[in-house]
Amino acid sequence: HRDEYSETVGFKIKGPRKTALFIPDINKWSEWSTDLAEEVQKIDYAFLDATFFDDMELPGRDISKIPHPFVTETMETLKDLTYEHKSKVWFIHMNHTNPLLDGDSLESKLASDKGFRVATEGLRLPL
Repeated sequence: HRDEYSETVGFKIKGPRKTALFIPDINKWSEWSTDLAEEVQKIDYAFLDATFFDDMELPGRDISKIPHPFVTETMETLKDLTYEHKSKVWFIHMNHTNPLLDGDSLESKLASDKGFRVATEGLRLPL
């Protein structure tokens, strides 16, 4: 889960017809030696770490000590992708404080308006 205790890994999953990139836990995209936008263009689904929406989510805590890419950072990293490619991105692994958990929140609407998706419990996509 966290690389303090072991390696943090992601997976590329190949099904009979579709492929998925599964990265539920990562420190920051800038620390990854791979270009996320390029990877998203190569696959059908990208399930990406969305632990926190932004740096304001945990008032009173130094969120820099909890290394995850904010959803806002991921959307910024992928902003130049086409709508078609952005729609491959499914935000997952949300902290209980993440406003994306509320499908009616302004943050959920913002992500959706930008072309991204938010996974919900029970989501099934064909491979």
